[in-house]
Amino acid sequence: MRQCLVIDANDQTLPSTDPLFLRTNGDLMRSMRHLSTGLTLCVALILAATKQTAYGARYSIGDDPPFAAALLLEAETGTVLFSYNSDKARSPASTLKLLLQLVVMDGVQAGRLSLTDSIYTSAWASRMGGSQVFLREGEVFPLEELMHAIVIASANDACVAVAEHIGGTVEGFVDLMNDKAEQIGLTQTRCVNVHGLDDTPADEGNLTSARDLSLIALSLIQHPQILEWSSIRSAPFRDGKFKLWATNRLLRKFPGLDGLKTGYTQRAGYNLVATAKRRDMRLVSVVMGSRGERARDKESARLLLWGFNNFVKAPISVAGDSSGVVALDWGLSPDVTAVTAGGAIAVLTPEERRRLHHEVRLPTLWEAPVKEGDSLGVLAISLDDSLLAQIDLVAATSIERMSVWEKLMSYF
Repeated sequence: MRQCLVIDANDQTLPSTDPLFLRTNGDLMRSMRHLSTGLTLCVALILAATKQTAYGARYSIGDDPPFAAALLLEAETGTVLFSYNSDKARSPASTLKLLLQLVVMDGVQAGRLSLTDSIYTSAWASRMGGSQVFLREGEVFPLEELMHAIVIASANDACVAVAEHIGGTVEGFVDLMNDKAEQIGLTQTRCVNVHGLDDTPADEGNLTSARDLSLIALSLIQHPQILEWSSIRSAPFRDGKFKLWATNRLLRKFPGLDGLKTGYTQRAGYNLVATAKRRDMRLVSVVMGSRGERARDKESARLLLWGFNNFVKAPISVAGDSSGVVALDWGLSPDVTAVTAGGAIAVLTPEERRRLHHEVRLPTLWEAPVKEGDSLGVLAISLDDSLLAQIDLVAATSIERMSVWEKLMSYF
């Protein structure tokens, strides 16, 4: 489903959906509720059911897809460029740690936590298996250093230590993760632990979907420190006595890539949530259930490259642009200029940009007076038979009404 970012006169933004923007095999994208809370608009986008355009870019997966589920979207607008089984619930493996990171960073942003907080390592945390930094019982680290271990090296023991500090218990932090999942509108996510290990029966384990992981990623990259950390290939730990190595093998191999998280268990297969930025456009890809690490990395890179090669993020309307004039009856000026009250940004192929149609809908006559900002009409922007946006057209200036005497004198 296509998201078109609309911008009002105060530079506030909100993504809105249109089914034409779907580049999938049948998936429909829900609105990005977590990105739109509290924002106001003077631009309304219209949902219209439509078929995928014949000229639209298509991503080929063949008869034997190299993944169980996948999704690609543009981060600013939320435009979904490709989707395959994106709502199917699957085991997340270590990509679940993205939700842990979001809980932590939202807490830091809200002032409830500080990256300088001291985190104590419990006996339970020190006994975690899988990816780890070999924490010892009683060791104390700043929260930021353990976040490095989690983001860069996917350390399970660091996850448990952080969870126990913030949630009181691991179970308490799992509750925070599930609360966060509900808060940002995830529909297929269930957390039973903090690290993503499949240590429970399949019908009682962690679950998420490619779409849910993309929504977590969109929220998480609002924290610049996460991208700073997830772009690090290696870093010292424990005063340089231990070295953290990134699990994301695409770092420094795919230009512009700076995150986010890998994951693997036998149940999950090979997962990767990746993000890269080129030409002022950031894409987020999710690949789940690949058969091998190389296949996962190759398909993630191919998906991102396809997105950058085929789509451009650009304005389809700019706030304050003149869209025509309206004649005024009894106005001190014969007419008033109508300007766009807001702008809109869309992610389109070059071919689609050429097929955009802008229709100005204004009255032929308006009775004075008119105040600056008064709504006069709309600018309708469409692609083929799909209405993408309706943008208010407002008066650029205030114009007073003639008096009877002024009206009379206007005839001479």
